[in-house]
Amino acid sequence: MIIEKIKNKIKCKLKPIYLKINNNNSSNDNDITDLITHLEIIIVSNFFIKKKLIDRHRLIYHIIKDVLKNIHSLSLYTYTLNEWKNNENI
Repeated sequence: MIIEKIKNKIKCKLKPIYLKINNNNSSNDNDITDLITHLEIIIVSNFFIKKKLIDRHRLIYHIIKDVLKNIHSLSLYTYTLNEWKNNENI
């Protein structure tokens, strides 16, 4: 499954403290189990320390590049542990 593949790739490269992947397909798409078009990925990793947001996102895109062709929309939320702890809006 695509989500498991993404999880494994991210875990291997970034050793996240927290990782959540949400499949946000429209309600009509949920009936098709293999269809994943809209993903939201939340990653907390100290690997992101001193990295700009754009560099964090580029890194994630690079890590999962082989599965991106199957995804229409991808939302990334990347945080260091301190950012995660200090942000009340997360």
